[in-house]
Amino acid sequence: MPLPAETFKVFISHAIYPDGSLANWIADALDRFHARAYIYERYKIDGQNRFETIKDMISTCPYFLVILTADSIASQWVNQEIGYAVAAGKKLIPIIEVNDSTDSLLNSQGFVELHDPIPYYRNNKIWLIAEILYTVKNLLSLDNKWHDAVFLSCECGYDFDKQLQFNLIWNIFLNDPLRKPFLINWRCDKCGRTVSISFPDCLLSTS
Repeated sequence: MPLPAETFKVFISHAIYPDGSLANWIADALDRFHARAYIYERYKIDGQNRFETIKDMISTCPYFLVILTADSIASQWVNQEIGYAVAAGKKLIPIIEVNDSTDSLLNSQGFVELHDPIPYYRNNKIWLIAEILYTVKNLLSLDNKWHDAVFLSCECGYDFDKQLQFNLIWNIFLNDPLRKPFLINWRCDKCGRTVSISFPDCLLSTS
C-alpha cells in the first residue's frame, strides 16, 4: 500500500520462519497509524551486507520492537540485532510468546527482566495487535507526536487521512467481552465510496 507521512519509526526484529507473516501484519497495522515499521525483508537490496543494512535500519529508528518466540530466541540474527539495539540505546518494545502449557512467558535469557513485555498468545493475535497499537499510541502521546488519524486507501486510487478518535474506539473494543474486531466506516472524499477499516487488525475494505 502507499505509505503515509511517518511520525514514529520502529525496527521489527523477528525470526523469518515462522514469524515473518506476523511481523508483516504488525508493520501493515502500524503504517495505517503513521508509525513506520522497518523489516529487513521489505528493504533489503540484493548484494548488500545483510547485517550492515540491518544496523543502518536500526540506527534510523528510535524504537526497537522484537518478537521473542522459541524460534527467535534461538536465532543468531535476532540476538545480534538485540545486542546492537541495546548498545545503540534504542527504546525497546519486547513481545514475548506465552508458553501454552505453563501459561508463562518464554525464558528470554535475561532480556525481558529489564522491560515490561507485551505477552503474545499464538491463538489470540488480535489482542497482540491491539496491545501494540495502544503501546505505540501512548509512546507517541508522551512525545506529543500522536496523530489521531488513520491512513486510508480507496479503490479509486485516492489516499487520505480521516480522524480516528482512538480513545473512543479503544474503549469500544475493551468493553466487548469477546474482544472481536469491528468495522469503522468513512466516505472517500473523491468518489464517495465507503472505506472501512477493521479495528484493531487494520484490514481495509471498500464498498
